[in-house]
Amino acid sequence: MAASRRRSTKNAGKGLPDNARSGAPSAGVQKRATMKYAVLADAYQRIESTSSRLAMTELLAGLFRKTPQALIGPMVYLTQGKLYPDFEGVEIGVAEKMAIRAVAHAAEVPSATVEQKLATAGDLGLVAEALLAKGNRRGPVLTLEQVYRELDRTAHASGKGAQTAKMHALAGLLARATPREAKYLVRMITGRLRLGVGDMTVLDALAVVFAGGKQARKVLERAYNLTSDLGYVARTVAAGGLDAVRKIHVVVGKPIRPMLAERLGDPQEILQKLGGQCIAEYKYDGERLQIHKKGTQVDIFSRRLEKITAQYPDVVDLARTHLRAREAIMEGEVVAINPTSGDLLSFQELMPRRRKYGIEQVMADIPTAVFAFDALYVDGTDLTEQPHAERHRLLESMITPDDRFHPAVSRRVSAVRELEEFFEQAVADGCEGLVCKALGGVYQAGARGWQWIKFKREYRSEMTDAVDLVVVGAFHGRGRRGGTYGALLMAAYDPKDEMFRTVCKLGSGFTDEFLAALPGQLRSSTRPDRDPHVDSRLTADVWFTPTVVYEVIGAEITLSPVHTAGWNAIREGAGLAIRFPRFRRVRDDKGPTEATTVAEIVAMYKHQLKRAG
Repeated sequence: MAASRRRSTKNAGKGLPDNARSGAPSAGVQKRATMKYAVLADAYQRIESTSSRLAMTELLAGLFRKTPQALIGPMVYLTQGKLYPDFEGVEIGVAEKMAIRAVAHAAEVPSATVEQKLATAGDLGLVAEALLAKGNRRGPVLTLEQVYRELDRTAHASGKGAQTAKMHALAGLLARATPREAKYLVRMITGRLRLGVGDMTVLDALAVVFAGGKQARKVLERAYNLTSDLGYVARTVAAGGLDAVRKIHVVVGKPIRPMLAERLGDPQEILQKLGGQCIAEYKYDGERLQIHKKGTQVDIFSRRLEKITAQYPDVVDLARTHLRAREAIMEGEVVAINPTSGDLLSFQELMPRRRKYGIEQVMADIPTAVFAFDALYVDGTDLTEQPHAERHRLLESMITPDDRFHPAVSRRVSAVRELEEFFEQAVADGCEGLVCKALGGVYQAGARGWQWIKFKREYRSEMTDAVDLVVVGAFHGRGRRGGTYGALLMAAYDPKDEMFRTVCKLGSGFTDEFLAALPGQLRSSTRPDRDPHVDSRLTADVWFTPTVVYEVIGAEITLSPVHTAGWNAIREGAGLAIRFPRFRRVRDDKGPTEATTVAEIVAMYKHQLKRAG
C-alpha cells in the first residue's frame, strides 16, 4: 500500500471529492446488504491455487456475482489488499510483531509459540490458520462489512493507546474467524495478501459481470486510468453499467495514471514515428509530479500516485501563485537547483525531500524549480482527449512564469538536424536529453505508446543507458556475502501479458551496507513460491512479489538460453539478457509496471545490432 500520511480518526471519510471514497461502507450498509467474509476467504483460496489469468478472472467474476451492489467497492479494495485507493495514503499500519501478538491472543497461546511456528512456516497467515484450527470460534459469523469497518477503524487509530487498541481489535476479529478466514485476515493486515490478481484481471471480471463481456474492458480501463480508483469504477459499473462508466471524467483530487514514453536513439527514426514533426521538450533529471489545484487547495502526487504534498510545500506555494486557473491538473518535473548559481542538480539531490521532518531546512538548503510539461484539466474541461499541441498551448496560457515555475523548454521541430541541435542544447543545459511528442497525440493515461519518445544521449551507444528493472527473486550469498543475498533476479515488464520476464542476475554495484540491509528491505515482498506474474526459467532461492524497482546499467544486451525477456523475439529458443549488469540506484519513484518493458529491451538489442553493423 502507498506509504504516505494517514488521516486522523476524526477526519476519516471527510475532506474528499464526492466520488473519492467509493469503497467505504456507510453506517447504513449493514441494513441494506450483508455478505459473509467466508465467501471471500473461500474465493481467495481458489484464486491462490491457480496461476491461470483466465481462471482467476472466472473466479473473480463468480465472487462479484455473489457480492451485493452496495459492497462491491469494499470487495474490490480488499481483493487488492487495501482499504482505499493508494493515493488516499491510508494504511492498516500493523507491524509483524503486533500481528503476532494478535494471533497469540486469539489462539490463546504465548507469543513465543507463534514466533517459533512462523520461523518454520515463513507465513504468519498459515500459522494463524493452523493455531485457530485447534480452538473454537468465539462470537457471531464475520461479515465483509464488519471486517472492513474494523480494519478501517484500526487504520485510523492514533494517539495514546492506539497500538494496544489495534492489537485487541485485530485479536477480536481473529477470535471470531474460521481458520481460513484468519489466514487471509492476517495476510491482509500485514500487507501480504498476494493473490496474484492484477488490476486488469479485476477489470476483466467487472466487465464480464456488469458490462456484457471482456470486450467492454477498454471502457472500464480508461475510467480507471483517469481516476486511479478501482473501487470507484467497480461501484459505478455495478450501479449503472457501461453508460455510467463512460461518464466518468477527470476529477481534481484523484490522480490520473501517468502516460509513459517509449525510447529511441535515432533522431530520424523518432521523426518518422511521429509523422515528420514533433514538439521536443527538455528531459529533466528530477521527480515527475502531478499537481492538482482547486481554489487555494493544492495536492501533489508522485508518478506512483502517492500523495507527496508534504514533501514539497514550496511547490504548493508556487502552484497557488503561478497557476492562473481556478481548477487545474498539470504535470511537471521538479528539479533541485543550486541556490547560488541556479544550475540544475541531479535527481539524487531531491532525496532529502523524502523525510517527514525538517523540510523547512531542506527547502532552504536545496531549493527547487518546477518545469511544467502537460495540462490535463482546466476549469471544468478535461483535456486528455485534446491533441498535444492544443494542451501545450493551454499549458503556456495558464502559467505566470518565473525562474522557479515555468513550462519546460521546448521547440517544434521537423528536421533531423534541428532535433540533433536541440538535443545538444538540452544536454549542455544540464538535462538528460529530450522527450519528443506527437503534435496530434492525445494523453494516453496509464499507457505507453509511440506518442511520446525519449531521446537521451546514452541511447546512441552500446548499453550505456540505464534501464529500470524489477526485483523478482534472490540467491543466497556465500563467503563474504553469507547471511545476505549474493545476487538478485531482475525482470523487465511485459504489459501485453501482465508478466515480469527475467533479464539478468544482479550482483554488482552494491555497497556492503546496502547488501547487509537487503533481506530486511525486501522482507515484506517475500513469498513462498514464484509469483504467477513472473516468467522465469531460473529457480531463485527466495521469491518476491514484483514491487521494488532498481536502476541497472550493463555492458550490452545479448542472446540468452535462460532469461525469458524477448523469448523467441530474436531467435527461436532464446531470450535476451543484460551482460555485466551493475546496480545504480533504487527507483522508489517508480512502480513495477512502470519499469522498462520487454519491447524496449528488444528494441535496444536491435539498435545494438544496427550500430555494430
